[in-house]
Amino acid sequence: MSANLIVMPGSAWLDLQALQTVAGEFGWAVTASDDLRDAASAQGVLFHRDAFGPGCSWIDAVRRLRLALPEARLIACHGFSEAIDWPELCDAGAFHALGLPLRENEVRKSLGFLSEAVKRRPFTDVSGMLVHP
Repeated sequence: MSANLIVMPGSAWLDLQALQTVAGEFGWAVTASDDLRDAASAQGVLFHRDAFGPGCSWIDAVRRLRLALPEARLIACHGFSEAIDWPELCDAGAFHALGLPLRENEVRKSLGFLSEAVKRRPFTDVSGMLVHP
């Protein structure tokens, strides 16, 4: 699957149409999936902790994603009433967080951060040599 953004919503409702509209402004495709293999080449993974089963903590969700997808930027999508410990999530490997329901201006800002991070990230070519874009 060749999407730039993977959404793993779990039981959370995410407005995929709004997300696709904003992602399209960056030239990105959006795919919803429950399978981590689909996210292997994604630039970013938007997720809710429930994607990993009922009762999964935010920290456990980030750690699972970080282990499976060490290069992906992880964006936690949490309800406004949910308490999250952002410094702890950041330390575990989260890139950004978005409140639910998604607001187009906040999604645009988050994807802008993601776009800049992707542009600045050094990567390796097929020979393993470090390349700067």
